[in-house]
This record gives sequence, structure tokens and C-alpha cells, in this order.
Amino acid sequence: MVNDELTGRDREYLRALFLLKAHEGPVGPAEIAKVMDVSRVAALKKMRRLEYLGYGEYITRKGLKINSEAEELVQQDIRKHHLLEKFLEATLDMGSEEACDESAALDISVSGNLLEKMDSKYGSDLHCDCGCCISTDYEPEDLYDCHWYQKQFSIGINW
Repeated sequence: MVNDELTGRDREYLRALFLLKAHEGPVGPAEIAKVMDVSRVAALKKMRRLEYLGYGEYITRKGLKINSEAEELVQQDIRKHHLLEKFLEATLDMGSEEACDESAALDISVSGNLLEKMDSKYGSDLHCDCGCCISTDYEPEDLYDCHWYQKQFSIGINW
């Protein structure tokens, strides 16, 4: 897997694919195009890129099925976002909406070292205002009420 070539937009696609349950079965370009608000061709190109980077297998006429590495990356992104959000609320007295917005702007950039320090300070059983537990493995259904996911994918996914 080529981690250093993964862009922020690649991660957005992986997050959307996770919500569409691409870890359970392939998701087609038309479906991801609707969620990402791009053309089917653009979605197909990104799906092929994610396959090339080692995050899944593209099955002709079916779509991309993401692998465990992709799922783990999405899980880490979710955790990073919610932990950073709580850190901003607790240390800078930000409201939950402001902290969520700031966290969304920063979460991909959070290093493992900073994440560990925040985790050790605030504990692994910390909860986000939307009710998402920071220390568990998520299923797509767990994120339907998550304000961060709702902001990212307000189109195309029927909550």
C-alpha cells in the first residue's frame, strides 16, 4: 500500500464508500458519483486509483469493494475527528459546532503522536455530542446521526 500518495479527496471517497457499505460488497461508480456529486467517469477514475493504491478491488460491472486497510483508515479518521473535536471543546472552550468545523479542517493532518497524547489525556471512552463512541469500531449505521458525516455527505445517502 502506498500511504503517502493518499490525498484528502481520496480519504473522502473512502469515507463515502464505507458509509455505502463497500466493505461488505462492491459499490458502483454511479452510486458513489451521486454521493460525491461528481460524474460517473470521475468516480470510476477515483475508484480505480483507490484500487491502485491498495485500498480495495474493483470488480468490473459491480464496483469497488474496499479492503480491511481502507476500513481501518476510515475508522482511524472517525476517531481522530471526534477526539480532536473533544480536545478543542475542552481546551479552547469551543462549542460543539465550532469544534466540529475546526476538527474537520484539521483531522486528516493529526499525527499519531498528537492523537496518542489527546487519547491519554481524555480517555478512550470519551463520547462525542452526536453519541459516537470514540473507542469502538464503527459500522455505517453508527454514523447516521453523526453530525460530521451528515455535513460531509448531506446529499445522496438516505439517512
